[in-house]
Amino acid sequence: MNIGLDIGYNAVKAVTDGRRIIFPSVIGTPEYSLIDLRENDKAISMVYPTSALVGEEAIMHSRFIQRREDRSWIEGDEYYTLFLAALTELEAGTWTSLRLVTGLPVAFYSDRNKLRDRLMGEHKAQRKGKPVQTFVVSECKVIPQPFGTLLAATLDDFGKVADAELAKGTVGIIDIGGKSTNIFAVDRLAEISRKTASVNIGGWDIIRVIKAQILERFPELDLRDHQVVDAVTARKLKYFGEVVNLNTAIDEVVAPMADQVIAQVTQLWDRGASLDVILVTGGGALMLGDRLKQVFRHAQIVPEPVFANSLGYWKFAQRSGNAM
Repeated sequence: MNIGLDIGYNAVKAVTDGRRIIFPSVIGTPEYSLIDLRENDKAISMVYPTSALVGEEAIMHSRFIQRREDRSWIEGDEYYTLFLAALTELEAGTWTSLRLVTGLPVAFYSDRNKLRDRLMGEHKAQRKGKPVQTFVVSECKVIPQPFGTLLAATLDDFGKVADAELAKGTVGIIDIGGKSTNIFAVDRLAEISRKTASVNIGGWDIIRVIKAQILERFPELDLRDHQVVDAVTARKLKYFGEVVNLNTAIDEVVAPMADQVIAQVTQLWDRGASLDVILVTGGGALMLGDRLKQVFRHAQIVPEPVFANSLGYWKFAQRSGNAM
């Protein structure tokens, strides 16, 4: 099995042949409903190597949850649990061999060998009510996160070049993630290091500001971070059953953040006149993309920006005989 895996500070995204998954990057204590009448429950409840609820179930039921935003989290138990949870979501068999491609932010890319060594080899996991599963990662490649978006746009589902013009071109990628924004320039599929940088600002900066405003305006609401994410995505929330519009509050926060990203991009690329195209990607593209397009006239928000990197990772894993 070939897997493209993107474990982000906000969500875990993974792509295989014909299947993709996404769930919040949250680990919680294992607590369950006294009664649950849902059919075909897809809750991620891990019992080995640790006992924990993962994703939406943790947000809803766990008294205590863990959500990290630091560089060293790739070495922690939380990251490993998210990794195993993703594998169990993708495959139900008791033994699976896989080739894995994943990514790291530009600023943290020097940690690639550390992450690769951790993910390689044999891993065992078990979900509640299911048998133990064994996953053997036979090959693992760690690439800069924004490069996944370019691969998604350039390669077909067999890992072959489908857009030769883009593959031979000079492309800028603005990848707006949860904690950082990666500014990545590529010429003929090779990084231009002097035009690449990382800005320590991302979607969670917007979430924190909006959460503080919600707590001030609606003190009776007790929203967890990912519930605020849902409210920002929908641009509304419910308060005592009434719908509250968040458009103005969100726009007021997004504008200065977008301006900061634009300032950094223009320092590296000016207006991007030497670039053939600028691809805007990542979860933050849905919030900042339109403002970036106003400044950079050849910028475009990629299809499915949340999944773009993981899709590119998977397409790269599909390449037969690539140097993984």
